[in-house]
Amino acid sequence: MKFRGAMPYRGRFLGRRNCVLLETRGGVILRGWEKTLVILVACIMAIPILFGVTAVDAKEEFSISIGHVLDAAHHYTDGANKFKELVEDRSGGRIKVEVFPNAQLGGEREMLEGLQLGTFEMAMVSSGPMGGFVPEFALLDLGFLFNDNAQAQEVLYGPVGDYLNQKMIEVGIRRLAYLDCGFRNVYGHKPVTKVDDLKGFKVRVMENPAHLELFKAIGANPLPMAWPELYTAMQQGVIDGAENVPDAYANAKHYEVAKYYSLTNHVYLTMMFLISENFYQRLPDDLKKIVADACVEASLFENQIIYKQQAEVFDFLRNNGVTITQIDDLSPFIQAGKKSWPVIAAGIPGGDELLNKILEATGKTLD
Repeated sequence: MKFRGAMPYRGRFLGRRNCVLLETRGGVILRGWEKTLVILVACIMAIPILFGVTAVDAKEEFSISIGHVLDAAHHYTDGANKFKELVEDRSGGRIKVEVFPNAQLGGEREMLEGLQLGTFEMAMVSSGPMGGFVPEFALLDLGFLFNDNAQAQEVLYGPVGDYLNQKMIEVGIRRLAYLDCGFRNVYGHKPVTKVDDLKGFKVRVMENPAHLELFKAIGANPLPMAWPELYTAMQQGVIDGAENVPDAYANAKHYEVAKYYSLTNHVYLTMMFLISENFYQRLPDDLKKIVADACVEASLFENQIIYKQQAEVFDFLRNNGVTITQIDDLSPFIQAGKKSWPVIAAGIPGGDELLNKILEATGKTLD
């Protein structure tokens, strides 16, 4: 018997009836309906490749853990849950999101480290600790830098914000959206109506160079302290007070131990939706867009909650025995606080140039 030209048959008979399989030293030879079936299967398997889709692509799924440091009732959770809803719906289940409030993923510094290492995927973090990772970010926390919320958002979403985002990407973290959380104010055991009221005032601040220098310039005694320790420290008189936005003050129930909330409006709270750059680059392009768009939409959704809560929070605080102090003239505070600006800029590579760009955008001067 001859096969494939002159190649002699030295194999074995392997089949029967209408299918004959011959095994030669060159391999297995199919005949009959089995040969047709093999060709058909090969064609079916080739279809996804022809259209640029693989089985792995079609089935690949991702999970996102997103954390923040405040409790589950805070609007950060509302924003994170809105992000979860949008992403899971638009990805058709290819991305699952789990929300971790109440510092379950660590404090803000720990979460930033986790994003760098890829321990988890996303976090909602303020600019406060970011200066330890991207020094240029400290300039956003300068005292009395912005006139109002609108001006702050314009700068953050403008060239200055884009430059800072690129700096974050270089250290493994990407900003996807900002929140409009408003301004931080001083609260404590006494009202503040003039700069002299802060002389020697022991105020809890975040571990942030700009905040530290601001309160030093004003004449206060700033003390970095972890947020969970603050309630007890004020209760025991270890410190005189602290500073934060009104809803954070209310949600933490600090009004129980610090009955005076003074509208110093000294620092705009820059709060961000952040994602691990390593994780972001692993996502297919369509999922990158879904995640990025969902962050922007979730931030706008949360902003509406913030505005509503801010309109209600002062009534809540007054009903709980808090004295809200409106400061008639902030000029002395602003002039004193400006002294900290060149100090912070001098410690940042290219800080003077970046500060000038921010001041140009806000219409302010160092004078």
